[in-house]
Amino acid sequence: MGNNRNDGDKTKLHVLIEPNIGLDGDTRHSVVKILNTILADEAVMTLKTLSAHWHVRGPGFLDLRTLFGQQVHQLQKISDEISERIRMLDGFAIGSFVELLNATRLKEKPGEVPDFMDLLADHEASIRFMRDDARRCFEEYEDHGTFTLFVRFIRMHEKMAWILRSYIEPEITPDEIQGNKVRSNLR
Repeated sequence: MGNNRNDGDKTKLHVLIEPNIGLDGDTRHSVVKILNTILADEAVMTLKTLSAHWHVRGPGFLDLRTLFGQQVHQLQKISDEISERIRMLDGFAIGSFVELLNATRLKEKPGEVPDFMDLLADHEASIRFMRDDARRCFEEYEDHGTFTLFVRFIRMHEKMAWILRSYIEPEITPDEIQGNKVRSNLR
């Protein structure tokens, strides 16, 4: 016990304690790699949504600014939870622009302000990527904690995509909706 005391000595004892959570080091490393890729996707999507937020103009200005601001907040929350999960697994969360751009699966369009269709496409791509990542974490790595987190994030992205889609789609009356249901049942 005496060796663990500091007794005024400036030397600190560094003891590395790996998580003992039922996932070995190789498994944790593989899951951290997946998490960092998703973190990069979220960072790129956050910046794209911020760009849309910054450049809103025209009809619905305040509503759209509010919508984009809310989605930025949700995306930042997802990123924060991803980085926390990475740290729980004893990994390093990437954080430089270079690392994020090298790891993302989303397409960048420098010099362009993303529109609804761009943001919707990114959310839907993220949902597809995350579904595959969730399956891998569950089936290959048996990491139920990360899987559960992904399920929640998928639902958040589905809701953000639905809201964006609702702004794009034309307004439909209840009679038109009923007519579409009848027509689709006849096919």
